Amino acid sequence: MENWDDIRVFLAVARQGGLTSAAQHLGINHTTVARRLTGLEGALHTRLVHRTPTGVTLTPAGQDFLHHAERIEIEA
Repeated sequence: MENWDDIRVFLAVARQGGLTSAAQHLGINHTTVARRLTGLEGALHTRLVHRTPTGVTLTPAGQDFLHHAERIEIEA
């Protein structure tokens, strides 16, 4: 099972469109966001986002996981 804190970070990245803006939204350091996102991708053995200088875009797996994460958020 995924860690809720990692899922919460993923949701912020997906919704904010970037690591820095997600970090600002969550009130944490952007390196923490990057570390948690990388850890979640490692735990799932898949890439969830494409990182670019201008932000992130979700991979197809990231789109699928976004729906899963939103259901978890609603149930929590």
